[in-house]
Amino acid sequence: MRATRTESDVTGFDTANELRRRMGDRAAVWEFLRLFSAAWGLPGEPAAGFGEAAERLGPQLPEALREAYACGGLLDPRGAYAEDGVLAFHWADPLIAETAWGIPLAVADRPDPPVVIDTGSGWRPYLDRLSLACVDLALSAALDREDTLDNACELSPDQAPAVAARFDRVPLPELPMWVEVEESPVRWYSRPGQLLRTHGDDWMWVWIRAQTPADLARIHAAVPGSCWSR
Repeated sequence: MRATRTESDVTGFDTANELRRRMGDRAAVWEFLRLFSAAWGLPGEPAAGFGEAAERLGPQLPEALREAYACGGLLDPRGAYAEDGVLAFHWADPLIAETAWGIPLAVADRPDPPVVIDTGSGWRPYLDRLSLACVDLALSAALDREDTLDNACELSPDQAPAVAARFDRVPLPELPMWVEVEESPVRWYSRPGQLLRTHGDDWMWVWIRAQTPADLARIHAAVPGSCWSR
């Protein structure tokens, strides 16, 4: 019988470790997404419109994407469409970037199909598993929540190694920065109750999110000498 998760489990959510334990198959990754969403206050109920999208797309809607929609409100099925051999299923906020994520239809029947991204210059590879692409999107959604438990700063080449030394790397590969591709790569890090995203090499931007004010203070202390945005 699985133990009930307590409030302290949720507020001290260990993103890297929880994902590392569930990397083996997509069902385990969906479990991670549900736990992560609960811990970081993301929508837990599926977005409206799944039935309409399933009827409209029919067999072009992969089973893995159906399961992703069922994990919560991270993905909105209403805008999904198939065109030029790709099923587009997610879009960035158009006020920030004109970026789309999709699944090549030629491999959509795989158990956990690969994902491609279009930042305005055509589709190119993003991640080799849909489930892990959804993890990246969920981490980004948590980072982008509007409250006071976040911050950002630019790190010099001398400061940047502190992030890798003091935080646990989330087991996702280096990813393209979908807002400004030239600022790639994106890397994710965490500690219990703490989430960090870096982008770039040499001079590097770091964006942080905490579950509690104490967690935020710990992140600030772990990267000394930084000029935080607030």
